[in-house]
Amino acid sequence: MLGGSSGANYMLYVRGNKRDYDEWEENGLEGWSWDSVLPYFIKSERLRSEEILASPSADLHGTDGYLGVTRPLWQGKVENDLEAFKENGHEILVDTNGYEQLGYSLPTFTIDNKTRQSTSVAFLRPIKDRENLRVLTNTLCRKILFDENMRAIGVEVKLPNGKIISLMANKEVILSGGAINSPQLLMLSGVGPKKHLEEMSIQVLLDAPNVGKNLQDHPTVPILINKGKNASSLFADVELITNLDKFPIPAFIGHVALNKSQSFPDYQTYALSIGVDSIIPAVMCSHVFRYDDEICRGMVQIGRTNHLLFTGVTLLHPESRGRVYLKSKDPEEKVLIYNGYYTDLNDLKKHMKSVEDFLTVLNTTQMRKIDAKVFVSIDQCKDYTMNTPEYWKCYILNMVTTLWHPVGTCAMGPEGEGVVDASFLVYGTKGLRVIDGSAMPKIVSGNTNAPIIMMAEKGADEIKIAYGIRIS
Repeated sequence: MLGGSSGANYMLYVRGNKRDYDEWEENGLEGWSWDSVLPYFIKSERLRSEEILASPSADLHGTDGYLGVTRPLWQGKVENDLEAFKENGHEILVDTNGYEQLGYSLPTFTIDNKTRQSTSVAFLRPIKDRENLRVLTNTLCRKILFDENMRAIGVEVKLPNGKIISLMANKEVILSGGAINSPQLLMLSGVGPKKHLEEMSIQVLLDAPNVGKNLQDHPTVPILINKGKNASSLFADVELITNLDKFPIPAFIGHVALNKSQSFPDYQTYALSIGVDSIIPAVMCSHVFRYDDEICRGMVQIGRTNHLLFTGVTLLHPESRGRVYLKSKDPEEKVLIYNGYYTDLNDLKKHMKSVEDFLTVLNTTQMRKIDAKVFVSIDQCKDYTMNTPEYWKCYILNMVTTLWHPVGTCAMGPEGEGVVDASFLVYGTKGLRVIDGSAMPKIVSGNTNAPIIMMAEKGADEIKIAYGIRIS
């Protein structure tokens, strides 16, 4: 769809942590420190939140950008839950993206004017009548065309009627296919690991071993807390219909460090407060995470008579890496995606500790008062004692799923380590950039939508600078 995954995501507006970007610059990417990228977050944002704009972090936000951002307050819906996390030693923050990130907060969403602010709605719709813009829908890009000097001169595409044509470029070709499709296109075009391209019977134009490598994601596991029959959440499914002008379910987000002396988070939690007999457990279990029917029946059954806190506990900085491979040289064949979860065993240990740390909230007065308990409904771990490290490792290995944050497969980095340089130019080629999540060198401390929009804003300026156009 137009707008890519921003047309189907959960709309959370999370920028990540200052340290994420400072680390990018420390690793050789000049111009990518927090102080360098903050103006681009501000540039795109059109924040509509009186509370945040009256807070000490107001100067971190923009109010005139294309991207509408709002913050539902959910009065009476999640206060008791937040009080429990406060009692458990966590800060309750006004601004998820403020100077302080560690803590729990009501998040902001890319929603405004009762409309999902996908990149299509936010950025394309206002300029759709520009004479120099043309969008071809239902058109598949098959490969990049190069001249004898490895300059990108155009792309080969398949039109909706099946006709294959070449579209030529006067200056540059820019790939924005995302962490899966951008490396696929490079490899289909002969830019990728030599041995793999030869196995696919693709002519090797440039041996680029890092294309498709460095795949990172945010592995997450669902944790269901049963708050009993008398919890104070008053949310009912009817509100799914009446709240379509904002994120329709009461929700809050947390960023937590296991080492309490550090300033950046190790894990993120995103919690939905669900009332009795809601359709949400069934939808989340079977349609979002796609677990098997037996697991979902257990979640639905417990939710018929109890209030629930449906939470995802997400490992933010995995050391494990995956890879994207071609399945064939057919552009219409899906790639092979190896997510690589827990190939570094320290990730499994840290994810287990994150789940255990999160569940300490059950020891608070607020949670004990309602006799809240963690609920699980899988048989695979029945040989382990509940709530032991071995049990949670088993649970994680059986329940881990994606948060749909793949990045890094055409990563920025020094030549020899990255696929693109700090201005998104593909090493070994001319006139070719990759500007999307695949260029993210190391995954950030939170949802990736806002950081990728920031990268696009910065990439646009890099192109202007290259052609002597003044930037504002």
